[in-house]
Amino acid sequence: MNYVIGQGDSLYSISREYNVPLPLILRLNPFVDIYNLQVGDEICIPVVEGATQENVFEYMVEEGDSIQSILDKFGIDIEDIIRNNGLNSIMLLPGTTLNIPNDIV
Repeated sequence: MNYVIGQGDSLYSISREYNVPLPLILRLNPFVDIYNLQVGDEICIPVVEGATQENVFEYMVEEGDSIQSILDKFGIDIEDIIRNNGLNSIMLLPGTTLNIPNDIV
């Protein structure tokens, strides 16, 4: 999901609010200057599902994503993607939701 930085926000407070590890937020937002967050900046926060899926989070494939760019972004193997998503193909379309292992950080 996209999150718009508000007054008084820090990446630490956002990570606690959404129960997402701070290193994961940093990995998904390499362009963010953690020392100079600006109100109105937009960052990506993984959507963590309920207790039945606490070991994964959902990532929505965006325009321009490739399987390799997703593997590189999260530091995972193709087997992780296939195992957690039951994929028969590595062809991904924008808007596709992937379950990414939450133990990558």
